[in-house]
Amino acid sequence: MARTVIRVEEDMLDHPVEQVWSLVSSFGAIQAWMPSIKWCTITGQGVGTIRTVMSVAGVQEEILEVLDNDAHCISYRIKDSPALPMKGGFGNWKLESIGGGKTKITWIADAEEINTDGVAAIAPIYEGFMKESIAGLKKALS
Repeated sequence: MARTVIRVEEDMLDHPVEQVWSLVSSFGAIQAWMPSIKWCTITGQGVGTIRTVMSVAGVQEEILEVLDNDAHCISYRIKDSPALPMKGGFGNWKLESIGGGKTKITWIADAEEINTDGVAAIAPIYEGFMKESIAGLKKALS
């Protein structure tokens, strides 16, 4: 099923990809660098792990779908919630070494089912959350 992109956030970090990946790939430890996450618990290990997070928006469950240490990419499915205007939501991170000890981050939020009104409603929220989270990642790496 084709997905609809809700938001793409890209940034450059002045840290090597392995250092950035050590934080991004720790699926159960995002509260260490995502300021809006109040707590996080996980059930399971590896692909299929369920992450439960408490943020300013409430409690949300996410399921780890891809964790590729060689390609430095991680993807998780956001459990459907009546509070979200979408079904089959995903978060996808890709890290790329760009030389000189720098890393490019690409974070894509997309969904299997969302209409244009849903995208218009949630994209600004995602934008703020994604920018704040990447700023938190930069701070945690410093």
